[in-house]
Amino acid sequence: MKPLKKYQVASFFAGIGGFDLGLEKAGMEVVFQCEINKFCQKVLRKNWPKISLHTDITQLEANEIPESSVWCGGFPCQDVSSANQGKRKGLEGARSGLFYTYAKLIEERKPEWLIIENVPGLLNSHDGQDFKVVIDTLVELGYGVSWRVLDAKYFGTPQRRRRVYIVASLGNMRSSRVLFEQGATRFTDKQGQGERANATGTSHSGLSKADIYSIQHASIGRKASAGPQAKGYRNDGETYTLDSRGSSDAVCSPDVAFRIRASAGISRELDSNRFRAVGNAVAVPIVEWIGKRIIAIDQEDDYWVR
Repeated sequence: MKPLKKYQVASFFAGIGGFDLGLEKAGMEVVFQCEINKFCQKVLRKNWPKISLHTDITQLEANEIPESSVWCGGFPCQDVSSANQGKRKGLEGARSGLFYTYAKLIEERKPEWLIIENVPGLLNSHDGQDFKVVIDTLVELGYGVSWRVLDAKYFGTPQRRRRVYIVASLGNMRSSRVLFEQGATRFTDKQGQGERANATGTSHSGLSKADIYSIQHASIGRKASAGPQAKGYRNDGETYTLDSRGSSDAVCSPDVAFRIRASAGISRELDSNRFRAVGNAVAVPIVEWIGKRIIAIDQEDDYWVR
């Protein structure tokens, strides 16, 4: 088997670097970032000070992007999110419509792998027509496209966070083997206890129990019974989905009496930016899993990454 070249990653709509961190943990190398939010830019520059950072994808030329075999990013979700019922413009919106800008860059450079993350609302925006546009566009560009809704709670985090992950592989359908592995699948219950199911029974994987949860006030958005996107109080080792509106009031420990972990000395403005950035971020453990699966599939196929 030929040794694989180092996987180099170009990160678009990078936010605070959730994709970047996850793919680095998988063994890849980030060589380019693109992010327009000024607060997120500060976070990226602090954690990746030597990486080229472009600030506006609409002003980006394809030849400015370094050679990279993996492109990742979640184009803005606001126009397709079910949280904006009645106001969803879909891919016609100025924010989610940046998918077309991204697709144009993909067309010009044709990286071997694409990883895209977005809210589940993308699946039913405009009765599914927006999602069809995304898939059809990537297929027309020569990619084999697979997608799957994954929840961060099943990857060892104490947060319910369902997101659709699209993986596309240039020239064939090896993307399907990334998202849908054969054999046993590791999962966790809502308390964060890990197990592995197999043909002979079930064994514990040793994941630690979650030690934090968040309190979110129900006055913003939905009722506490509204599934993963609900708001309200939980004391079962997991939190509802943290969102970009900063509606999480406190992060607490579930195994002691009501004790709020204060963030002393942090301004209200900075705290708001932090919540917004976290609410828009991807789940690092999911991205790490996808990155490792990409490497594993290429190794199985003796595939030489250009």
